[in-house]
Amino acid sequence: MFAARAGIDLTPEVREYTAEGMKFQQLTFHENKQRIEYEPPQTWIFDGGAAELHLKPPKKTFAEAVIAVTQLSKPQPLDENLRASLKENFVASLPAGSQLVKVEQEIESPLLLNGNPTFEIIVSYQLMGEKFLRSALFANVRDAQLTFRFSARKDDFGQLHQEFRTSILSWHWIETAETSATTASAAASTTH
Repeated sequence: MFAARAGIDLTPEVREYTAEGMKFQQLTFHENKQRIEYEPPQTWIFDGGAAELHLKPPKKTFAEAVIAVTQLSKPQPLDENLRASLKENFVASLPAGSQLVKVEQEIESPLLLNGNPTFEIIVSYQLMGEKFLRSALFANVRDAQLTFRFSARKDDFGQLHQEFRTSILSWHWIETAETSATTASAAASTTH
């Protein structure tokens, strides 16, 4: 019998530290026996649970980022078929009543997430007379799909999207001492 994999849990543990005279927050998540560390954009507020983390920039009513994890039945490459499906589902997930929907950009691997390729889509739409942009950056990591989604009014999108996207670069896995010891032990036993 096999133990069920717990997967990535986005319930944040918060650690604050000071560097160059500025305070920073680092969030820690867990995946099995590994830790995942992430530094959200400075001054953004956040809350979350196992499957989603919500982030909001200060003083921007209609801006929000969501990091979501979906467990996959098996690892999947971000190939052309999957990218087409992600695009279709992403456009379908826009708020009800969205008008003048247009795919502005599709970018293959604008950044690597822990060495894994990514795929980003940016869509414009109009809702309640306001123009909005929404982006989603997808990364398939082992048997999980991470989605980094950001929405804002068109006038706010550029700078805030850049802040959020830059923060994604801080996302990384750290093996715990127990995992490292097990790996070292396994490596030592295969060399004898």
